[in-house]
Amino acid sequence: MARLLWTQKQDMGPSHRMGHAMVFHRARGKVVLFGGSSQRDTLPNDTWEWDGEDWTQVADIGPSARSAHAMAYDSARQRAVLFGGVDSRLLGDTWEWDGNDWTQVADSGPEPRAFHAMTLMKTVAG
Repeated sequence: MARLLWTQKQDMGPSHRMGHAMVFHRARGKVVLFGGSSQRDTLPNDTWEWDGEDWTQVADIGPSARSAHAMAYDSARQRAVLFGGVDSRLLGDTWEWDGNDWTQVADSGPEPRAFHAMTLMKTVAG
């Protein structure tokens, strides 16, 4: 059986973190990473994209700093959608990333939560 090996592509990019969320933005062909918590218990609210070769920080204005949130990709609207998480309290806001800007689209909805999963489904008529 062939062995698969990892190859380091870049040594610069987002800081070490956990509790972040990532999603593949299919329309842009990039992975989007937001937030998380660092080893020093700080909560960055930075947005990064991975294009297969390089990490690029694309925004530092948007959702408040948080970890344990979830993201999914809305292919019909070509948006990355972020919901919930935790800072010093549970969060229940919803944000969308269009590749240029974050927009808060709701501050109510499901109960605030953290450590959850999220997916968007396409409904087919007929």
